[in-house]
Amino acid sequence: MIPNNSTKIALLASLILFLFSGPAEAQILNKLKKKAENAATRKLEQKTEKETNKVMDTILGNGEKSPEKPNSNQGNNSNGSSPNIQNPENNEVVAMYSKSDWVAGENVILFEDFSDDPIGDFPQLWDGNASGEVITLSNNEKQRWFKLFNKGFFEADMPELWGKDYTIEFDLLGFGISNKTSQVARLMVFLTDGSRKLNPGTTNAVAEIYAHQNWDNGIKFRIVENNGEKASNEVKNDYRENLKKGTHIAISVNGNRYRFYVDGDKVIDFPRGVPNGEKFKKILFQTYGMQDGKEHFLITNLLIAKGLPEPRAKLFATGKFVTNAIHFDVNSATIKPESYGILREIAEALKSEPGKSIRIVGHTDSDGTEQYNLGLSKDRALSVKNALANQFGIDTNRLETDGKGESEPVASNDTALNKAKNRRTEFIVQ
Repeated sequence: MIPNNSTKIALLASLILFLFSGPAEAQILNKLKKKAENAATRKLEQKTEKETNKVMDTILGNGEKSPEKPNSNQGNNSNGSSPNIQNPENNEVVAMYSKSDWVAGENVILFEDFSDDPIGDFPQLWDGNASGEVITLSNNEKQRWFKLFNKGFFEADMPELWGKDYTIEFDLLGFGISNKTSQVARLMVFLTDGSRKLNPGTTNAVAEIYAHQNWDNGIKFRIVENNGEKASNEVKNDYRENLKKGTHIAISVNGNRYRFYVDGDKVIDFPRGVPNGEKFKKILFQTYGMQDGKEHFLITNLLIAKGLPEPRAKLFATGKFVTNAIHFDVNSATIKPESYGILREIAEALKSEPGKSIRIVGHTDSDGTEQYNLGLSKDRALSVKNALANQFGIDTNRLETDGKGESEPVASNDTALNKAKNRRTEFIVQ
């Protein structure tokens, strides 16, 4: 039998320990032996995690494709665009959002992409009464996901009350879903006034996202007060393919109105759905009906923002409008489709003042080098300009672009939330 690496390391450390007779030397070498064994164990764990991710991706249909990584030379290349950032001239906001009324809230109060958490750990700013862990998938090792195990409540720390107008967004992925998935398998998303950890409150707005093959139950919405159902609505559709590929879920609360979106498609619009919506102060995720160890929900990029963006009023009253609601792919100038709504409102503001010109300025967080981020911010500003021109017909002569990179932060770059605040686009009247 050929010994593996960990066995070789342990044997070598033991041999060296035998050759030294002094107690002090033996104590030191004992520590070296332990350190070598730990290193071998970590190496084995890393290999196991990598193989596990490959298996997960095969089941999810992601194949063996390796993620693209930023060039180690992170400066600008000869044609003036940053390496590995898609040419902004080719950027288009996905058309499926063109008929959507989705617009993200103005002020980001929570953002969670789990980038601050070690792989394999339960997220440090979350509570749960079932198992969960932070993972990556091999097709994009930079994107972390929170894997929710079955039969549990999961709750993120909430920094403040949301007010009467707010939006909630997150990316959702279903793992192991098939035609054998239970008819009761679902993820429930609670907006609640509850004060006790991991418990719904007196008033709850509950969206239930079903993962089984029975299309009669796609998404259900319920208002529950004092353990009694006050109102309900449902969408009869099969969302398994959305879940298996990954889907963007969004919720908008405006006063009493509750709207629920799947990839920009408004599937629930309840004008009087949340009579006490301003009292909600936390979001709960509950998993139910999944096969233990085989089926899971994965979430990431949870973003909560409060207040309504008002680009027309702010842009021409103050001369400036700043937004975090224009989202881009990581290390890319490609605009995410959920940004369509805020771009449409900005375009409408520009059309209302046809004689005014605007400078678009991009800002990034501090991940990466200063030179790389400067190029990235300039390319993102150019992508916004092209979207306004190509999608909404704004004259390009009215639009100039610039980028500041990471040089003008509005918050420290020490948390995922603060980094999200720093990633912003500025519109300045000229």
